[in-house]
Amino acid sequence: MGHTYAISGLVSKRAEVAGLIEYHQKEIERLRQSIYQIDAAIRIFDPTYRIRSIKTKEYRRYSRIFKKGECYRLCLDTLRRADDVLSTILITDVIMHRKGLPLEQHSTVTDSVNNSLRFAERRGIVQRVGMDGLAILWRLVD
Repeated sequence: MGHTYAISGLVSKRAEVAGLIEYHQKEIERLRQSIYQIDAAIRIFDPTYRIRSIKTKEYRRYSRIFKKGECYRLCLDTLRRADDVLSTILITDVIMHRKGLPLEQHSTVTDSVNNSLRFAERRGIVQRVGMDGLAILWRLVD
């Protein structure tokens, strides 16, 4: 029975995921009840209002590390100061140093940097110029 540690770990992980599912199902039900209450309040003020015409807003989870748009601005500023192309990892390292962030947040900051650079790429501000291992190389568009 050399697999007991693996099975034990998998059983524990399954129990954790099942607990998360249960938690989120309860949260969904709580949010549904909130919508029903809001709909009822709308009907009190205007019984003819077409509630189905209300479009949903996209939920966006913002970083607790950066203020809104801060990572984007820091990425562009880092690229402006560079003489050459920079990798995503190097941009992340520069931003973390400038903000004095601990090394434990490197993965989270890298995700924010990637998202910011992809957004800038869609807007035509930066351009991918290659790869450095697993990291993308970026430069400002002339």
